[in-house]
Amino acid sequence: MKNNQTIKCNVKSCEYNKCDCNECNLEEIMVSCNSGCKTDKVHEKNETICDSFKKKEQ
Repeated sequence: MKNNQTIKCNVKSCEYNKCDCNECNLEEIMVSCNSGCKTDKVHEKNETICDSFKKKEQ
């Protein structure tokens, strides 16, 4: 990654989460507004989601 940046993640169900150290193994992620968020007024923490999420195969 550029500038020694690290993406931390504690979502255990995501395939890109290295669960032993809570690091995302993608070089970049896409964060988008959750459904219903059509304005610049994002106040609630649940209004954003990681669009790069991929469910881990069990």
